[in-house]
Amino acid sequence: MKKFLVITVLALFLALPVFALTDSDFKADGDITVTGITLNSSTSSIVIKSGSEARTWTFNDGGFTVTNASSTSFKIYSTDANVKAIKVASTTIGCTVNDITGAAPATIASTTEASQVFTVSLVALSSAATYNYSCGAATCDNGYEVSGTGESATCSACTVLTGAATYNTGTCGAATCISGYTLSGSGASATCLPPPAITGSSGSSGSSNQTTTTTTTETTTTTTTTTTPTPTTPATPSAYAQQWQNVLTDAATMFSGNLGSLLTAMGATRNASTETSAASKYTAPLVSGLKNVTAEIKSAITNFVNYGTPSTKILGAGERAGVINSYKTAFGRVPSTEAQWKDAIAIGNGRWPGEKSTAAEAKAAVEFKKVYKRAPDMKNPNDNAAVTVISYGLRPAIRNTNSEKAAIKSFKAIYGHAPVSALAWDIVRSIAYSGAKR
Repeated sequence: MKKFLVITVLALFLALPVFALTDSDFKADGDITVTGITLNSSTSSIVIKSGSEARTWTFNDGGFTVTNASSTSFKIYSTDANVKAIKVASTTIGCTVNDITGAAPATIASTTEASQVFTVSLVALSSAATYNYSCGAATCDNGYEVSGTGESATCSACTVLTGAATYNTGTCGAATCISGYTLSGSGASATCLPPPAITGSSGSSGSSNQTTTTTTTETTTTTTTTTTPTPTTPATPSAYAQQWQNVLTDAATMFSGNLGSLLTAMGATRNASTETSAASKYTAPLVSGLKNVTAEIKSAITNFVNYGTPSTKILGAGERAGVINSYKTAFGRVPSTEAQWKDAIAIGNGRWPGEKSTAAEAKAAVEFKKVYKRAPDMKNPNDNAAVTVISYGLRPAIRNTNSEKAAIKSFKAIYGHAPVSALAWDIVRSIAYSGAKR
């Protein structure tokens, strides 16, 4: 019985691949598959190609190393399609894109240094399209951009650009836009301009040639009025670009807190009496219940409401306060940074804010369904506009009071009461200007 056991163990030992843990050289007489190699949070395998030679190779706890002292090369690849690249590191780092067929394996070159150790790693970076020499991300899939450098480079998701269908590879600027949106700019700064249903026929104030068609549908219980703006001539990209530059300039002015600069821009003189009134009537309720609102923040809001900015002067004080209220409703705060002021002023100009509020958009989708009796199709520019207006309270660049009156009737018929809250008025504007239909 003891003799039988000894023979069995010997047979098993002879059947194993030679790890060459002694001074003897290793040579693969056939392809050898090594499983359990670490790949991110899981494991995979590699194949040592027949003919590969080294002094030793070692597999331990998911790691794979090769000590190369041969006069030929040590070649490896993986048959796992999840393995995107193989990194070989010693004194230098090399990266080889994995070929599951083994036709183009990763090669550990021969060396005269018998003690040189090569560490082999399997790589699969999320959303990476190509890899650099150190096996960090070189380029990323559409909708992602490279973050970091060298072996630390990864792919980060692009900030969502409203209206963008595809993104420029590696820069995250808009490459193409969905129907109804217009591409503006190039490279990393390219954006998609919203449809004229929200922005009006121009990027600035002025008279409107917009007309409104009103259709009334009666049921036994309610009367719902759907207002559809007649299409207008789209503004040129240069007009939109100038409007956006105005928004950025206004945001910088508001953030600076320099009242003198604001008054100069508005061609106005200071009026302490109206400031006090605006602070009491508008600013105090707007900041009520919020924490960490400094005197500077309150002063900026008061000045914005009381004096306006060049791009929001068409709005009255109450409407500018409404813009801040819509911003507060969407984000749970009042603007304090330059980026936040940019978004607030963009809302006042009928432009999409850069920051997204998932909660506000989810709530807007619910309200959209109440109004239009269906879920919104965000690829449809009018549905997208409706949800965005409800979410963030975008103001139209050119108002149409007839459309707004009809929209108020629709709101009352749907909700059973007049619009009072910021959200309610945002729904009214959505009905009046988005062009969405049941």
